[in-house]
Amino acid sequence: MENSLVLGALDAEHLAITVLGRAHPGATDYWDGNWIRSTIKVRAGGFTADVSADLRTDELQRLAEGLKFINDNLFGTAVLQSMEHWIDLTIECKPNGSLRVSGEVMDRPGVGNRLAFELHDLDQTHLPAWLSQLAEIERAFPIVGRR
Repeated sequence: MENSLVLGALDAEHLAITVLGRAHPGATDYWDGNWIRSTIKVRAGGFTADVSADLRTDELQRLAEGLKFINDNLFGTAVLQSMEHWIDLTIECKPNGSLRVSGEVMDRPGVGNRLAFELHDLDQTHLPAWLSQLAEIERAFPIVGRR
């Protein structure tokens, strides 16, 4: 899937974030220009979620930075926390190289439903693909403006 980050396998447990486009095309300032329209899909155990969400390019960049640290050091934690609480995601590297992936998605932040999830059977060998997917998203939707 183009402009997507897929943790896990689409035919099994997974989290897929697909960036559809900028929320404010043409905006060049940091605060408006970095909102991106996205879909978040989760399949965990017998549960599924399919949410339309506005995320930010800088949030995905912070996740990529955390994953780079884990990939380089084989320990640590990477986090994706969306400003509007669409998704809270934590990826923690265990000493044996396995990854604990857990999170929560909401369909209407503040008033909607929540799905808490964990993805299983993931390890450090998945990190290069995830970093590549995030780099592709960043090339298509670079951070604009300055904070």
